[in-house]
Parts: sequence; C-alpha cells; structure tokens
Amino acid sequence: MRVFILAAGLGTRLMPLTRLRPKCLMPVINQPLLGLWLKRLAGLGVRRAVVNTHHLAPQVRRFVQESPVPGLEVLESHEPVILGTGGGLKAARRLLGDGPFLLVNSDVVATADPRPLLDTLEQTGSLAVLGLTDQPRFNTVAVDGEGRVLGFQGGPGLTAAPRWLTYGGLAAIAPALLDYLPPGGFSTLVQGLAAALAAGRPVLGQMLEGFWDDLGTPECLLDLHRLLLAAPPAGLGHLSAQGPLVLAPGAMVGPGARVEGFAVLGEGARVEAGARVQDSLLLQGAVVAAGASVRDAVLGDGFVAQGEIKGGAHA
Repeated sequence: MRVFILAAGLGTRLMPLTRLRPKCLMPVINQPLLGLWLKRLAGLGVRRAVVNTHHLAPQVRRFVQESPVPGLEVLESHEPVILGTGGGLKAARRLLGDGPFLLVNSDVVATADPRPLLDTLEQTGSLAVLGLTDQPRFNTVAVDGEGRVLGFQGGPGLTAAPRWLTYGGLAAIAPALLDYLPPGGFSTLVQGLAAALAAGRPVLGQMLEGFWDDLGTPECLLDLHRLLLAAPPAGLGHLSAQGPLVLAPGAMVGPGARVEGFAVLGEGARVEAGARVQDSLLLQGAVVAAGASVRDAVLGDGFVAQGEIKGGAHA
C-alpha cells in the first residue's frame, strides 16, 4: 500500500501557532501529528508514504529524516508554490505509482482503519471512496441512500440531497481521478471529484467508524487534550497519559507553581516558581514566568507568558 499525506498547508486556522511550527507537526500529548500517522500507517502495512511540503518545509523534512519508521519509505513532494489538495496530488503522481493509494489529511485524528476504503475502491471500480463522518458544522458532501456521492455544497441541483456528511480527511484514490484535475497550478481535490461526477464517473462515500477529530483550531487542540487526559476514546489509548500533568524531556514545574486541571508541557517548557497553569498546552520551550497565570491557552514555541493570560493561542 501507498499513501499520500497532505502536510503542505499554511495552517491559517491555527495561527499564530503555525508561524513557527507547521500544522502537520502540531503535538498531541507531545507527539507530532505527522509522526503519529506515519507509525500508524506503517503498522497497517503501508510501505511508501509521500508527504507534500511547502510551509516551513525544512522542519517537516528534518522531522522525517530524524524520525524514521521501520519498514516505511517516506518521500517528499516539495511545492515551492503551494498547490492545494488537488495540485499537490498531480505533482506527486510519479512518486505514487500506477496503483490505487490512500489519501490522509495530516491534521485529522481518527481511529478508523482506512484499508476498507481501498477495498471498496478496488471492488467497485470507483474513482474515489471518501471516508465520511457526520459533523453538522462541516457537512458539505451530498450522498444518496446507497453511499454514492452526488456532489458538494454549492454545486448544482443539490438542494434536495438525501443526506449531507463531512469528508473526514481519509480516502482511497484511483490514479485515473488525477486526470480530472487541472493540468497544473493550484487546484483542490473537490474540483477533481466534481469534474469526475460531471463526466458520469462514480465516487463513493463510506462512513468512518470510531473517533474522529479535526485539529484545525487551537480550541480543538485543547479540547482533544482535555478528552485524552480524562477518558481517551477506544482506539486512542496510545495517546493517553497517566495523570493530568504531562512533561516532555527537559520540561519542568518550579517550586510553588500550581497546575490545575491539566497541563501538557513540550520539550524544555517551564512553569516557573509561583506561576499558575490551568487546562493549557505549552509547546517546546514555552515559559510561564514566575508569578504569571495561564488558563485555557496554548503557548507556542518559545513564547514567554507574563502577567495573566486567559484563553487563545499565543506565539
């Protein structure tokens, strides 16, 4: 099996955190998202992963080089100019080979096994099988009662679609789908899917079982940690941690500091003497200065919090 992992995005919804760290390397319990996906996919039998890069590409490249996964070949498809979810696929076509492959959004956390999507693709001859979930705020994919994708929000003739669902960032793709994308430059996966549907080519949807979350915003990142540290869903046990305080190597909580609720400190992060932290994430090298107070916040790499901070992302 082969997989294309989307990791080039600018991470605009995660700003300002993504000014210093690419979205695909955002940590969950101090484990970068991309690393979690590479390990999991290798365990499922994937032997080649193609990762596209653009924003802060040297960080992604260095992470891949310094964190090899046994049995998994990881190749980079670098985009000097960002190409989008469709253009990125076109640019990586040679690296992906001639057979069907999996597509994974690196900012998704999901317990579903993506291999059944590939099985359905090969059994039905569809151009794509999209992993779907029901998230009312994101439901933009129209499907009929038999799981056929009819189109996407804003498309023609979809006002009476039987059901609207969310594309969950996991899919199985036939190489022929790439022929429906524009020949070059920026494009989206939806453009290719819509063009294929217009040509009468089948695209299917298949529900993803188990837990799913999209880490598009700092609030989502905090909420996921709140869940994982309290009662991790089945299938995410590898992301659980003992106790509400998680310290990466070199992280420390000074004498007299107070930690309430939960706190996850990345490598070298510090809560200095007399400081207070509640329900917050500190990325690598972040500091809560002596006497400062931080609540419901994400502190970006190297950020120094002084005074009182309530909520939001800071970098």
